[in-house]
Amino acid sequence: MRRPALLLMCFSLLLMLGISLPLGTEAQTRPIRVSYGESNPYAFTDTDGIARGYAIDLFRLIAGKAGYDVRFIPALNPAGQLQTLQDGRADATTMMALSPSRLENTIATDPVFDFEINAFVVKESDITQIEQLTGGSIGAVKGSFSLSRAKAIPGVTIVEFDTADDMVIPLLSGDLDAVVSAPANLLKRLRELSIDTRVTALEPALTSSPAGILLPPAKTALQAALNEVLRNEISADDRQKLLEKWYGRDTSMFDTEAFRWFVGITAALLLVLIFFASRAVIYRRRSENLQRVHRADQLLIGALDQVSAAIVIFDKNLRAVHWNQGFEEVFPKMVPSLKAGENMRDMLMRSYTNGTVPNDWTMEQTAAHVDGVLRDMRSGANKTRIVRMDDGRVFQATDMPLGKNHFGTIRVDITHIQEQQDLIRQQATTLEAANEKLRTFTAIAAHDLKTPLFNQINLLEFITEDLQSANITLPAEVQDNWQELEMVTRQMLRLIQDLSVYATTESESQTTERFSPSLRLQEVLQVAQPRTGFQITIQDDIPDLVVNPTAFEMVMRNLLNNAIKHHDKDFGRISVRCETQADQVILQVQDDGPGIPENQREQVFEPFQRLSARTDGSGLGLAFIRKTVDSWGGKVWISSATPRGSIFSISFPRSAQAVDASTPTASTSQTMAANTAVAQMPKTG
Repeated sequence: MRRPALLLMCFSLLLMLGISLPLGTEAQTRPIRVSYGESNPYAFTDTDGIARGYAIDLFRLIAGKAGYDVRFIPALNPAGQLQTLQDGRADATTMMALSPSRLENTIATDPVFDFEINAFVVKESDITQIEQLTGGSIGAVKGSFSLSRAKAIPGVTIVEFDTADDMVIPLLSGDLDAVVSAPANLLKRLRELSIDTRVTALEPALTSSPAGILLPPAKTALQAALNEVLRNEISADDRQKLLEKWYGRDTSMFDTEAFRWFVGITAALLLVLIFFASRAVIYRRRSENLQRVHRADQLLIGALDQVSAAIVIFDKNLRAVHWNQGFEEVFPKMVPSLKAGENMRDMLMRSYTNGTVPNDWTMEQTAAHVDGVLRDMRSGANKTRIVRMDDGRVFQATDMPLGKNHFGTIRVDITHIQEQQDLIRQQATTLEAANEKLRTFTAIAAHDLKTPLFNQINLLEFITEDLQSANITLPAEVQDNWQELEMVTRQMLRLIQDLSVYATTESESQTTERFSPSLRLQEVLQVAQPRTGFQITIQDDIPDLVVNPTAFEMVMRNLLNNAIKHHDKDFGRISVRCETQADQVILQVQDDGPGIPENQREQVFEPFQRLSARTDGSGLGLAFIRKTVDSWGGKVWISSATPRGSIFSISFPRSAQAVDASTPTASTSQTMAANTAVAQMPKTG
């Protein structure tokens, strides 16, 4: 009886131990809350409400190795992710760009990877460098970060698209010279269409920003644990596998149907040959293959020698096994070191320490930089660097792996291109400084000239009153000259006032506010009634805009005033309406006046150009309009109306539109038949 009882007790103890061990292991797992933004396939919530994506899997891998159990919290965008850290709803975020503004109120782990924006061209294109895009046409997605980087390329025409898919066909057909996008997103779509082999990215990337995990300042222990994993347990291969899982991999010849058929047929033929051929035939074929490989190697070496760039190929120990003729011509002093067997690391260290590549680094900093270059090369990062030599030459340096056991380094002389870029930047800075001085001078001059002109006007009025008090009547000719003097003086004052407004247009129109254009236009008409006989109609459902409201009113007053002032009849009709398009709102002011000849429609927007010599004005009104609209990112143009008259059109880009349709705004429609001769709108030319 004792023996079964003892066995039962042992069994019970083992059972309890077996149950408690998993519980103990689970208790050691520390829970953390992680926020993520919605961006498929980087990070998103699937139809079952589960967080998925590249960033989600990568964070799970890092946190799991650090001993944390992750609960993911969705956020609308990166700003929402940062908010979850501030209000304590999350302990960390998924990988985000480590910008200075984000690091002001957070701490971050070591960079996990880099966010990049690249320019892509078709492989058949003659464009191999970003500088060759000058004068070309470039596509980018509207409102994206890629669009802002595309606009930074000098001298190009930007074509905006709603999605990245819309850019593919124009690029392949040659309608676009290049497109700008994040590599992962664009290449994913190209791989799905099996056309990624037809497109290549220009080097270097337009921008590259390190990305890491953001945490609240108090989470230093969590930061240290994650950094330990990032430094010692997460490899580039781990990231690459997850990247291929969610974004796919480049299409190669091994993925094509033709290659699979080729492999199958070749295998079948090989089996037949092995079955029927003698060993003598096999040896002969092997000999022929070796000869072909040798000839191919010789052709490759000959081709490398003809390349103008400096090229060196290293073995797995980073010792040079071949360098082309271009390297010997560009860096003749380094050839003896290569022949002596000096490895790549020693060569780089020597070039930085002996002043060949000027720098102010310490020995430790130099070693860290060189080791970083080699680490990137071994990992396949394929980064491009700009290297400035002590003799003034500038090179674009690219280091990359070549298969498993070799590495390649390429140095391209871009001295002339770099000098041009430096000159362009210097000229742009000088031009901006000159423009600022001109604006300042104009504003000061206009301000200083107002006082004497006001005094002159007052003096003329005082003299007139004195003459009237003394019952002195001037001769008719003198009265005409007196009126002409008053008119010229007031024209000069108006010119100076308009010049002051024109000089400050760019800065004054930057502050924005959401408003209803229909309501604003009604207020303009209530303050400044047109003269008798003119009827103005305003559309009542013009979409809300987000621009400077005061500048908007000045633009519309100028257009309405010009339509009335330059009308060739005592009565007329003027309409204000809008046309809504996918990416812009177009506001149109149409009149039934004499119209503007086509050959003068651009000329009238120049400063001091007047529509008619028979009307007064400074000639700055339309120049003010164009300058203001340009500062909004829009355009203004003139077209003919039917059966007569002109149409002034102003486009407001998507950035100037109020997209929050849930906020109601009042608007009215009113047709105002003018019955008064009082018009307070400023006169312009």
